[in-house]
Amino acid sequence: MTTFYLRGQGDNVTKSYSEFREEFDRHIAHVDAYNAALAWDRLGHWAQDDEDWAEAERCFRKAYKLAGGEYGYCLAIALNELNRFDESVPLLQEQAQTVQPDAMSWFQLAAAYANLSRWSEAIDAYERTLTLDPDHAVAMFDLGGTHWNSGDAVTAVEVWTSAIVRFPSHELSAKLKRDFPLLFGDLGADQSDDSDC
Repeated sequence: MTTFYLRGQGDNVTKSYSEFREEFDRHIAHVDAYNAALAWDRLGHWAQDDEDWAEAERCFRKAYKLAGGEYGYCLAIALNELNRFDESVPLLQEQAQTVQPDAMSWFQLAAAYANLSRWSEAIDAYERTLTLDPDHAVAMFDLGGTHWNSGDAVTAVEVWTSAIVRFPSHELSAKLKRDFPLLFGDLGADQSDDSDC
């Protein structure tokens, strides 16, 4: 845990992930389940930082099996990164509905549903995200994208227009204006950009 703490503080722990994991594997069997779950979670975050999502999933799964609860969130995120959305949905449902019903849990659940083409469930989850956090720009843009992908172009354009007006300097506003110039090209064009003055 000291190594995890120091690494989290930005200190050089002089070990790579694989070197530390060899040491970790020798000692973790002697740690009680509650404390082992936290240690597995920290190891999973190290793997996540290294963008080794398969290893992160393995570690987060160990933590979740030992203690359940909030450890399911990180496991679900790793599963999403590995495009295993069907496995992440039950974990994210538990997080969003019971364990930590916050905007990020609903957002991750919405993304998993969208990747499974479960459009109505994705729309509901994005709307719940925005109810909890009205300033969650990506959720608003993704809500428009989900309507678009479900075949409801009219609602998609309405949502995207609202998103562009609400978040005019967001990179997704620029992307929509670039990708759909006939729909959004003039939106906000009357606003001058004084950033170079």
